[in-house]
Amino acid sequence: MNKTFKEVIIFVCLACVIGLVYNFFSDKPLPLIQQGKDNLFVSDSVLFDGLQKTTDTIKVKDSNHVVKVTIIKIKNDSNNVVKADTSNSTKPKDRILQISYKQVVKLLGRPDVVFIDAREPVNYTKAHIGKAINIYPYEEGDAHIGKIASLDRDKTYVVYCDGGTCDLSHDIVKIMLSFGFERVYLFTGGWEEWLKNHQL
Repeated sequence: MNKTFKEVIIFVCLACVIGLVYNFFSDKPLPLIQQGKDNLFVSDSVLFDGLQKTTDTIKVKDSNHVVKVTIIKIKNDSNNVVKADTSNSTKPKDRILQISYKQVVKLLGRPDVVFIDAREPVNYTKAHIGKAINIYPYEEGDAHIGKIASLDRDKTYVVYCDGGTCDLSHDIVKIMLSFGFERVYLFTGGWEEWLKNHQL
């Protein structure tokens, strides 16, 4: 082999090793293999509907799926119409529903909505969105589990962290879904997108 070719190979390998080491110790490391997240964005009609809903859940043989039948009572002047909505009836329990920045702004300040900041307590203390509470998934012991268990299940929750590749909010949402919370949404833009739109 040519000496120059060997030097190029050694240089490229060395650059790759340095890059991997730098990524490993970085504050915001990039994933080496991008894992697809089974996330969906929620439409405004689902998030903000003023309809009264009751939901019955029927379990299917496969433990990863549930069937939901939503009875929607629509009020109008003359009578009530009852409609069964089974669209999207089979969905994984752990499907994470995302909301946009515009939806976050509309939800902010509503008494039935609680924002959860999943960032480290030191970052939460510096600044956070609205009246968000802090639940950090890697608190000492299992303090975060106790905080989640004490939350009101009738409220709507918006969970966020730094945004981008931050998975802290995903961890909190997954725990909440496993506890049976129904109205939990992920703001994937997180603190990064919030700051971009609200210069402090």
